[in-house]
Amino acid sequence: MKKVLISAAVLLVAFIFVFFIFLPYFIDSKFNYGYAKPPYKVSPEAAALHKTLFIADMHNDSLLWGRNFLKKNSRGYIDLPRMQEGNIALQNFMAVTKTPRGMNFDKNDDKTDNITALAIAERWPVSSWFSLKERALYLAKKLHGFAER
Repeated sequence: MKKVLISAAVLLVAFIFVFFIFLPYFIDSKFNYGYAKPPYKVSPEAAALHKTLFIADMHNDSLLWGRNFLKKNSRGYIDLPRMQEGNIALQNFMAVTKTPRGMNFDKNDDKTDNITALAIAERWPVSSWFSLKERALYLAKKLHGFAER
């Protein structure tokens, strides 16, 4: 009986580690890997033109992930330092509250939800686990926190 309890405890600790530590990092890395690695080759003419443009990014779901948006990250597509480097003047943040499993362009339903597991694994407030409104409020609060800092 003692061996069974010890084995169960070890399995529980392993599950907790994988679910709360490894899984969010793994999923973030899988879906937010970026494309090209620096250094980037940009002509002086293109760099000069870029500095004159008003750059707007109309889709940013960085708030979903457990990263510090204020620091340059090795994962993901955008953070504040890269926004500044890229001369982004307008950024639209998304409050992603629900996505279906197997999401595709042709047909999706509302019966499944990928964000529930992500919210639990990333230790979002319990109130946000099953409430789309609470998820949106949590993400807004997270963005306001970054803005205050």
